[in-house]
Amino acid sequence: MNEASSATTALAAAERLFRDGAVGEGEDIAAFLDRFAARLARAYHHGELSYAVCDSIAGDLWALLQGLWLDGVAHRWPALFQQVHEAFDAGAYHARADGSDDPVATYTDPAIAAIVAALDGAN
Repeated sequence: MNEASSATTALAAAERLFRDGAVGEGEDIAAFLDRFAARLARAYHHGELSYAVCDSIAGDLWALLQGLWLDGVAHRWPALFQQVHEAFDAGAYHARADGSDDPVATYTDPAIAAIVAALDGAN
C-alpha cells in the first residue's frame, strides 16, 4: 500500500469513527468524548488507525474541549477521554535526549492496551 492510499484508508477509518459515534440527542459533550475515546482506543489497539492519526484526533478534540470548558459549555470533564488523550500524548515525547527510545511502544501502547482491557472487562 502506498502512502496516499494509506492516508486515504486512515481518513476513511477516522470518518467512520466520527459518523458512527455522533453525539446523541440530549447527550452532553463529555459523554460523547468518553464514548468516542473508547472507540478511538479500540481502533488504535486493533491496528485500524495509526498512532499519528489517533494522536492528532485526540489532541484536536482536547483543544476543542478546552475551549468549550473555558466558554462554560462543558460542565463535566470526560475522565476516559482524558486517559486516552494522555496515553497518546505520552507517545510524543522522547525520554532520551538522542531520541533513540520509542515512547509510543513504551508509554502509549501499554496504556491503550490497559484502557481497552478495562473497557472490555466492563462490558
